[in-house]
Amino acid sequence: MDRPWVVVAFGGWNDAGSAATQAATLIAEYSDAKIWRTIDGEIFHDFRQTRPAITVMNDIEIVNWPRTAIRVGKWHDQPIVVVDGPEPSLRWRTYCFRLLRLLRKLKPAGIVVLGAMATDVAHTRQLPIMVSAADPLLISQLGAEKLEYDGPTGIPFVLVTQARHYGMNAVGLWVGVPQYACESPCPPAAQALLVRIEELTGIAVPQGGLEEDKREWTAAINEAVAEHPELAEYISALETEQDAALSEGLTGDVLAVEFQSYLRHRGH
Repeated sequence: MDRPWVVVAFGGWNDAGSAATQAATLIAEYSDAKIWRTIDGEIFHDFRQTRPAITVMNDIEIVNWPRTAIRVGKWHDQPIVVVDGPEPSLRWRTYCFRLLRLLRKLKPAGIVVLGAMATDVAHTRQLPIMVSAADPLLISQLGAEKLEYDGPTGIPFVLVTQARHYGMNAVGLWVGVPQYACESPCPPAAQALLVRIEELTGIAVPQGGLEEDKREWTAAINEAVAEHPELAEYISALETEQDAALSEGLTGDVLAVEFQSYLRHRGH
């Protein structure tokens, strides 16, 4: 209990529907996490891609440069560390080495790196969680799929592999976000990540606000679908495909995990 879990999320290409960063932000808020260290973005960002922001108020100009924030908080008696910021665009190996060197000072129990990818899933079904973990039993306990992927990658997967290389316990959690609704915030995707984080670390975040956001998000998509018959047909095909996976048992595991989380949170 005295060793913190680390939750990491990067904005950008790896964060469809802002699901990963939203989940990390909620954890930081509920654990009252404060900045412990930062990694300056000067050598890790191309500022033409990740531009700084400027605030002008009362004749004062402030430039907010991209950076990585490492925040330390506590959930009841459980310490937790939240790492967030825009995805670095340069020198990934150096960046991972620097970040992991800082995290090692905190003697973490484990590192959970979050990601969200746009994929062919229906918003009317449970959003799938894919796991990159060295222990196959862990994947089964989380009611998730083993991540199988061949193609371009981002910093979350690189960080997971580098952490394992240095002998650290690292797990990658990826949520599938409906491809037709991946640009706007996706509350059910953030919720799906929070459920698996709770199963993995024991750290629970009240989800009442997310439930309300989820209802509004679903209503907005259903309204759009009603006006586009071709989209409704596409979603129906996705539902058929996902329902077929249910008979194989994997999605049943996911539903069990989701229901157990609902029972734990219904009083919040």
